[in-house]
Amino acid sequence: MTASAGGAGTSLLYSLTARSKQFPDAITLGRGDPDFDTPAHIRQAVQRWLEAGEGERVPPDALRTQLHEAIAARLKMINGIEVDPRTDIVLTQGGQEALFVMVQAAVGPGEEIILPEPTYNSYRDAIPFAGAVKVPLNLAVEDHFDLHPDRVRAAITPKTRALVLVSPNNPTASVLPPARVRELAAIAEERDLIVLSDEIYDQLLYDGAVHTSPASLPGMGARTLTLNALSKTYAMTGWRLGWVAGPTAIMQQVRRIKEAVSGGTSVLSHCAGIAALTGPQEPLHEMQAAYTRRRRLIMEAFDRIGLPYGTPQGGQFILVDVRPTGLTSVEFARQMLEEAHVLVFPGVGYGEAWGGYIRMTFLQPEDLIAEAMSRIADAIPKL
Repeated sequence: MTASAGGAGTSLLYSLTARSKQFPDAITLGRGDPDFDTPAHIRQAVQRWLEAGEGERVPPDALRTQLHEAIAARLKMINGIEVDPRTDIVLTQGGQEALFVMVQAAVGPGEEIILPEPTYNSYRDAIPFAGAVKVPLNLAVEDHFDLHPDRVRAAITPKTRALVLVSPNNPTASVLPPARVRELAAIAEERDLIVLSDEIYDQLLYDGAVHTSPASLPGMGARTLTLNALSKTYAMTGWRLGWVAGPTAIMQQVRRIKEAVSGGTSVLSHCAGIAALTGPQEPLHEMQAAYTRRRRLIMEAFDRIGLPYGTPQGGQFILVDVRPTGLTSVEFARQMLEEAHVLVFPGVGYGEAWGGYIRMTFLQPEDLIAEAMSRIADAIPKL
């Protein structure tokens, strides 16, 4: 895909979001921004820092060290990944910048990167900046968006440098089973590939799904870059704090790119990140419980409507097949917005082959989700 084509998908999603603001009663189930407030103890930690008169200073070494150590502890406890907090972690302005610098560090001009689709649209935007070549692998909803090792093997050429794994996935909400992650890791070792592992939804899991970090597997720490951020888990999208973790040799390149792009991260984000990672986790559990209820509400509504969907195993999304309506994803999304004032995102924004699907979030209170699903049910027969 060309840079312009990748950007077109992103532009489409933003244009629909902008249009939704024209309707005072619009219910937005498009963008993936949590509707919860950042937990109080995180905001209070930042307020204390500001009141101490330190808010405009560059983060002192002690504060930066504390955040790196908190991230390293989180990686070990949640992901089973051992890293040196001094050399193996680079802080970024949220997950978006982490994604960009990770891709730029992993692949170069003419090298191929295997990208399972549908996927988060920013990967399709970032790859052309590196001069690399995207090799798409289209997944199937009837296969529960599984990534078969044989298909990965068949896609590898002498130019293949990297494999992207997004699990839990955006937009499919699928989770790669542990056995599948081990199989894919074995291929990466065998063919000397770098694995780019996007794990931003690793704590949002449903129905017993298990997340496995590739870097936690034997031999994989030396060839895996792991992306994460506080945005989704702690309702901190506006705080802009993410990170890339990986082997020292590759992280040197990640760090050089990051420093060239935007320098350091905000001192306030440092304070907020330390509070999030080391403070009470009850707010996280409360948000997880709310997402579970909302997910069930949307699934039951689509069961009644009769539109097929991929069962969300993780994350904050559901991917719905709208082909039975006879409309493309763009037509469906536009008509739902104009007629029902409900914002959903067309699947074509996540890959060319997904023009028959829409992505919806469950990032609204239950009463608004119920109202949105009622509007959708009423509007579909009129389409």
